[in-house]
This record gives sequence, C-alpha cells and structure tokens, in this order.
Amino acid sequence: LTIFLGIWQLQRLEWKEKLIAEFNELKDQKPLSLSMGKMKYPNIDEFTKVITLGTVDRRKKIFFPAKTLNGISGVRIASLLTDNHGNNYLIDEGWFEQNRYNYFKDNKDIFKTEILGYIRYPTQKKMFTPENSISSNEWYYYDLEQIQTFLNVKINQKFFIKNMSNYAENFLIPSSQNHNFSNNHLQYAITWFLMSFSFLIIFIIYLFRKKK
Repeated sequence: LTIFLGIWQLQRLEWKEKLIAEFNELKDQKPLSLSMGKMKYPNIDEFTKVITLGTVDRRKKIFFPAKTLNGISGVRIASLLTDNHGNNYLIDEGWFEQNRYNYFKDNKDIFKTEILGYIRYPTQKKMFTPENSISSNEWYYYDLEQIQTFLNVKINQKFFIKNMSNYAENFLIPSSQNHNFSNNHLQYAITWFLMSFSFLIIFIIYLFRKKK
C-alpha cells in the first residue's frame, strides 16, 4: 500500500509540475479575444490568457468562503459575465476579506468593463471537500451545471474565467499571474517509500528471528 501511495505521489508531482509550467507561460502570453463573434474556443487550453469587453452582473453571483490570502480569512466572489456577443461565462472576480461580505452580498451592480483574465477548468470534488450549500450560496468547488441552475441562466459549461483586472474597489483583489500552487509531492513520495523500506526491514528481521 505504501509503495502504491509513493507511486501515486510521483504521478501527482508530474501533474503538478506540468500545471505550474503551463501557468508560468501566462506572463509571456498575449491574450486571446474572448469576444470573437460566436467562437466558443472548443479546444482552448487551461491557463490561456483572455481579454474581453463585457458586462458583469452581480445580481447573479456565488461565494466561495474559507479562502485565505496571506494568512487572512476571506471569500471569493464569482459573478455572471456576458461578452458583447451575448455569450455568458462565470467569472471569478477576486478575493475580499470576510468583513466585506455584506457589501458584496447586497451588491446588485451591473457594470461594463474590460476583463483581462485566464481560463480555468473545473476539477473533480475532492474526498474531504464539503458539499456546495445552495441554500446559503456557499460553494466549495466549481460545478458549472449546478451553478448554471442556481443562477438560472445558461453559462459556458467547459471553463470559467479568473479575473486579473483591478476594479474601482481596491478591497477586491483579483487573481495573480504568480501561482500559489503547493508542490510537496516529492517529499510525500519519499516519505511513503521510506516507510515501505522500513516495513521491509522489519519483515526481514521478523523472518530471521522466526527461523532462529
């Protein structure tokens, strides 16, 4: 079992390094226009930088609680974004401190702005991730089909957008081009392999003593 866990961590290491490499390409990447007619970008890569002139509608929004930034507890807000061709997307607008929650909860603003951001694909719910609480509008993972039903509007089901643009609200912090992915999989793999080696030594000692 421990050998299997070590191999799994090495696979996770390879996946995470690829993820970080793709993210780092953002800095040198020219943004694609998200508003090129009815183009849906069926094969668009994750972390592709995009730009569009669109309308953000905070009447249709969701919240991701328990998110920390620099050790401070806060919340992320994601709202409906409609580009100038009528295509709807979910946009992660950014992070704010917990004490600003009522401001954004009561905020019904609709505003037109230029959005610079990047593409993210939803990931599968992890084993210990809580279920989304639709009744309290608290979300813990991106389920675009579930979010579409909650917002009662059709949105792009393949990806959502992480906003990198600064708004007039200086207490809303957009996503950064610098990744914050943790990458401790090599240490975890070494730990599991050392445990496997230790168990092997213990087993050999046990067999040796048993023969005596």
